[in-house]
Amino acid sequence: MANSFSDIAPKILARALPTLRQNAVFPRLVNTGYSLTPLQKGLSVDIEVPVASTAAAITASNTPPSNTDSTPTVVQVTADQWYGAAFHLSDKDRQQINDNEQFVPPKMAEAVKAITNNVDAAVAALYKDVYNASGTAATTPFADTAALKAGWTAGARKFLNTNLAPFDNRNIVLDVEAEANALSLSEFQAVDKRGDAGGIINGEIGYKLGAGWFLDQNIASHTSGTLTNGSGMLAKVNDASYTVGESTVDIDDTSLSGTVVIGDLFTVAGDTQVYTVTANATAAGNAIAGMAFTPTSKVAWADNAVITFKASHTANLAFHRDAFALVTAPLESGGMGDIMSIQDPVTGLILRLEQRRDYKQTTWEFDILYGVKTVRPELAARILG
Repeated sequence: MANSFSDIAPKILARALPTLRQNAVFPRLVNTGYSLTPLQKGLSVDIEVPVASTAAAITASNTPPSNTDSTPTVVQVTADQWYGAAFHLSDKDRQQINDNEQFVPPKMAEAVKAITNNVDAAVAALYKDVYNASGTAATTPFADTAALKAGWTAGARKFLNTNLAPFDNRNIVLDVEAEANALSLSEFQAVDKRGDAGGIINGEIGYKLGAGWFLDQNIASHTSGTLTNGSGMLAKVNDASYTVGESTVDIDDTSLSGTVVIGDLFTVAGDTQVYTVTANATAAGNAIAGMAFTPTSKVAWADNAVITFKASHTANLAFHRDAFALVTAPLESGGMGDIMSIQDPVTGLILRLEQRRDYKQTTWEFDILYGVKTVRPELAARILG
């Protein structure tokens, strides 16, 4: 039968992929792993993380040196996100899909967008693990050449260089406002500066200044906690014997109220490192005991050193591919019903399609099982907006 599930399902899946790719910005740019066998929600997939090697001197001899063990570093990423989006096809829709290879029902395209946007936004939300930050909170970056330097060349790029990020696979993903500013710069428009006419013709920045530049409508916005000492988002270190390498700190002030939330950024007087809060906390008695943060303290902070929290901001991201990981896996079919899966060779995402017959129409559903994780936060930086 020309309109059977086995005949039409491959066509639906194939036509879903172009829409999937348009919305899957982050999945194309991060370290992606997948399982070839079906998984249930909550199981993990291993992703190998590169291990630094050490060069060894060689001396010619009739006796070879002892072999050296090599143990690859593996990060387990849990496939704990399972989402689906349903759409309905009439008998006429099914026939058009079968007869016209260009036909993509809008309701089907919207279902694919919903699935892909969910995955993309999940990766964008990993910004909370990223502590390096350039630019000014609540100010859209790249307004001029000076802002381009502050945000990227002397900002986020410098963080990546300092933390020995490889020079390949570096990317910058911006929200609509930041990309609009960047596209307006002569560095990205003028042919004599950018080296080609792509900025004018295609309206894209492309690969410039050592990174690929991308627009993503799913960039996250961070709403900072409400902590205040009465005059600003300020507090003080409450520890006279603070040491290097700690991951919590007691803070207080004469008047201190409000909250800190995961993802809040702060700096401490006498220390150039930016830190991010890793656990929500509420001030009580003008103090917070054991505020958790990452990375560990780089300086032995002085007692009463002023802590300054950054305002709410858009979390544009600059990162190397290995900073974040995304895994996806085929879902179990259970051997029942009309079910088919496909893996997109571009994004690595595995999309499942399932059909059930209703009254005079067919209900279809796309679903996906995936997981995301920050693997090496030092290889990423927020470009505040």
